Amino acid sequence: MKIHLVSLALVALLVAGLPQTTRAAPQQLARASGDQIPARLQAMTLAKSATSSLDRTPSATSWAIDPDAVLDAQPISFVRESREYWIDANAAELQRGLDLSTSAVGALVRLSPVAGNAGTIDPATLSFRANGKTYASSEAVRHVADQDALRAAGMDVPQGTLVLKLADALGIGKIELIVPTASGTYLVHVFEPQSSIVLKLKAERDTVIAGEAIAFRAIVEGPARLDGLRGLVSSPDGHSQAIDFVRQADGSFTASATPPASHAGSPGLWEVHAFGIAVNRTLSVQRDARSAFAVSVATARLDGSIERLADARKASDVKLRVGVESADSSRYQLAGVLYATTPDGHLRPVATAHSAAWLDAGRGTIDLRFDAESLAKSGAHAPFELRDLRLINQADMSLIERRERAIEVR
Repeated sequence: MKIHLVSLALVALLVAGLPQTTRAAPQQLARASGDQIPARLQAMTLAKSATSSLDRTPSATSWAIDPDAVLDAQPISFVRESREYWIDANAAELQRGLDLSTSAVGALVRLSPVAGNAGTIDPATLSFRANGKTYASSEAVRHVADQDALRAAGMDVPQGTLVLKLADALGIGKIELIVPTASGTYLVHVFEPQSSIVLKLKAERDTVIAGEAIAFRAIVEGPARLDGLRGLVSSPDGHSQAIDFVRQADGSFTASATPPASHAGSPGLWEVHAFGIAVNRTLSVQRDARSAFAVSVATARLDGSIERLADARKASDVKLRVGVESADSSRYQLAGVLYATTPDGHLRPVATAHSAAWLDAGRGTIDLRFDAESLAKSGAHAPFELRDLRLINQADMSLIERRERAIEVR
């Protein structure tokens, strides 16, 4: 009986001295409302050659971050603020008098030749009609900049472009621009830097998976309301689709679009364009706004498998092997922020890690390794939580999957 007890004690000592490679398995956390998680995989239809030049050598890096840093696990969507609008105008309209509308003095009007138009306009020949009176260029224009001055300032403009700053004498409201020597077609851009009527437009997400819907919201701020709104969505390859904005109870307008996978995968951002009329009791003014968003092809996704590779005796050592399912062979990147329990007992960000590896189509893994020395210096310990986890296809640097709170590690 004594020998048996001694044997058990020896076994216990030996086991205790071995590295512990098994422990409570990391748990994938529930999906948050703002997460981007592909419902199904999609093969890339464009730019397949982009993978041919990718490095196939695995890489990994990690560094400590300030535990007091305030981080956004979900990026804030860009909001475009517009005090401007555009008009396509032909020679006949400009010669007759093109209707413009302003809500503040000091508007800037740009005339840009388009569609091969090589004509030039002498700004001295321009005139304006406002408040029942015709104004010569010398009365109506405070400053003029031609293409040479604009290019010297860093603007890439077509030959023959003019920018006019209107004089306060024109007032606000309806103004007619008369260009008696106009030929061909022009894009006329009106920008009102001093206007309090602002059209705000945003996509509700910065990135969306091809084939999934993305919502847009527009609202006018200032002493006016939108009298209807139209819009369109366009892709980098030239595809466009109209979208229908619907008025909401708060006066805003919302719309949605589903970018087709057949036009996703080419370099560049997609664009949403909204245009309408803002009105109040005394005037109406046009407003156009453009905002951008990315469309990703879901060539891969996290498959839900997670393994901790760390030695169980090193509480500060965190290495995670994350499973990835892919439809296309490519170099994929994982990035995430590790939150740990700091000495004050709170979960705080302590480190970030990035890893990349070549994965063939099918199932594979990518390891995220957080620097043990940095974690030990912070005094952080389990439980840990991996947040802002992102899966990226390095063939086009598209963001495929993003989870605000991804994995719990105890």
